[in-house]
Amino acid sequence: MSKLDEAAKRLQKAVTALEKAARTKSENERAALSGTSESDLSAARDKAGDLEALNASVAERLDLAILRVKDILDK
Repeated sequence: MSKLDEAAKRLQKAVTALEKAARTKSENERAALSGTSESDLSAARDKAGDLEALNASVAERLDLAILRVKDILDK
């Protein structure tokens, strides 16, 4: 078997493996999405919004605490 034939065979195996991986990923994504209802998505969005608000509040309090510590250290 020539080097070209060997390379072509390796390339074909690689392409086949990539196609299989793409199919598997696509099937897994479809399965995950089909199990998610609209109410679940809405609840997740609401929770994400709550967490973003909490994150902003905590970040603001941390910023204030850092400023107070800096003021104390500068004295």
